[in-house]
Amino acid sequence: MENFFGPAHGRQHEIGFYFRMDAPPELPGDSFTVLDNANVSCEWIPLDEIESRPVYPLIVRELLDRDDGTLRHIVNREA
Repeated sequence: MENFFGPAHGRQHEIGFYFRMDAPPELPGDSFTVLDNANVSCEWIPLDEIESRPVYPLIVRELLDRDDGTLRHIVNREA
């Protein structure tokens, strides 16, 4: 997915590869920071919590409902 996001004066462009898979048991249970921005905190959450938690890019929720195994190139522009 090509994702465009952020405020008008500082738009960001990200290329992400997303795969649906069963989570391995050794996933961290606590939140963690990403390597390129220590101010960003991430955590693994169960699928049944995805509607009540912030998950980015926002379109990921929709993509998880369409697990048909098709490889797609998606351009997503978040407001």
